[in-house]
Amino acid sequence: MKIMLNQLLDNRRISQNQLAKDTGISVSTLRNLNHSRTSRISFDVLEKICAYLDCGVGDILCAEKEHDTF
Repeated sequence: MKIMLNQLLDNRRISQNQLAKDTGISVSTLRNLNHSRTSRISFDVLEKICAYLDCGVGDILCAEKEHDTF
């Protein structure tokens, strides 16, 4: 999965700190998402981000095909 939250925030000129402050999501959680340092995301966090940014999950997460190396 590719997390595209950083691009979405940049396009809307919203900082991670502002998103954290307005949603109650910790800055460290958002930072880990933006740097792809997480292997899971809770529905609660996704719901808060989507509601705040008025977007869908598909705007934040994108499935990437894995490339086989044979």
